[in-house]
Amino acid sequence: MVGSLLQGAYQVTRVVGEGAMGTVYEAVQTRLDKRVAVKVLARDLADNHEALARFQREIQVTAKLAHPNIVQVSDFGTVPTGEPYLVMEFLEGEDLEQRLARVTRLPLDRTLHITRQMASALAVTHAAGIVHRDLKPANVFLVRVPGDAEFVKLVDFGVSKVLKASTTKLTRAQMVVGTPEYMAPEQAAGKVDEIDHRSDQWSFACIVWRMLVGQQPFGGADVNAVLHQVMNGEPPALGPGAAHLLPRDIELVLRRALSKRQQDRFPTIAAFARTLEGAAAAHLGSARAPEAPRPPPRETRAARPPRRTGAWMVLALLGAAVIAGAALLIRDDGLSLLPRTPAPAAAAPAAKDKPIVAPPGTGAALKGRERHHRRTTPDSEE
Repeated sequence: MVGSLLQGAYQVTRVVGEGAMGTVYEAVQTRLDKRVAVKVLARDLADNHEALARFQREIQVTAKLAHPNIVQVSDFGTVPTGEPYLVMEFLEGEDLEQRLARVTRLPLDRTLHITRQMASALAVTHAAGIVHRDLKPANVFLVRVPGDAEFVKLVDFGVSKVLKASTTKLTRAQMVVGTPEYMAPEQAAGKVDEIDHRSDQWSFACIVWRMLVGQQPFGGADVNAVLHQVMNGEPPALGPGAAHLLPRDIELVLRRALSKRQQDRFPTIAAFARTLEGAAAAHLGSARAPEAPRPPPRETRAARPPRRTGAWMVLALLGAAVIAGAALLIRDDGLSLLPRTPAPAAAAPAAKDKPIVAPPGTGAALKGRERHHRRTTPDSEE
């Protein structure tokens, strides 16, 4: 397939991944010069009517679910050798399985960031009458986008169940479909007619448990042992030493979502997500409490000289005029420019001029304070 041109529109460039159902390629949509992903059904399944029907179901379901956290399908067709293909948006990043294999577990705030997006996508899926039926870390893709290294895309609706479908059922009674470690008990028991949105809730809770603790709540040496634990066992008790990984109130929320009976779980994915957020809020608040705002420091400034206002300027000019006039009228220092005249007899003593007094407070320096406000935001953690 690499190097081929599909229907004159998609130039296949490389293999991205392979699985039991088929192969995913990177391609370029030639008219738009846009990178896309092309998923081609495995050649040995091309004559399998059930596999073909599931592939077509995936195209129909994914195209119907227009949600930013669900991978989008834009086109479909058939390769020259007869296998069907679908064209999806190209995703750059890693799936949650790869992330957890690399870091083992995620902190609570990053886990909630992922679960919010998953819950939003699943709420839309369930509202459309669709059950994903294969929720697991490998089907939660973390896309790298500017400002967010964990933008979620749910992928692979190949084994999804359409409730009240008008078409023929693709899963026979007592047929087990999905991934054992993340299957709900009714799914593990092959009770196809009982599978509904609460089955996805079980798988969702298993993923959250894995993100926080670093391991699945149910396991075993082989598939049969895992299925036995899912149907009959309980998630392991973590003990007080693991309280920092999974606080008790959060653990209780997850254990309810992992109830064996569907009616004991939360009524909807949204209710489960809200309760989980509420249980986590106190722990996030105590772990990352914002620093109390401190009062702004008093600013010290050097005293400014009094400003010369307009009144001061007028008084200064008047004072200069009086001094100049007095200098010209001095009679007893021999420097006067006017002729000397004897003083009239019995002249009354000259009245002394009153001093010019500035109005009180005029020209006082005005001091201002600047108020500084600081807003603190919790540090983001990768």
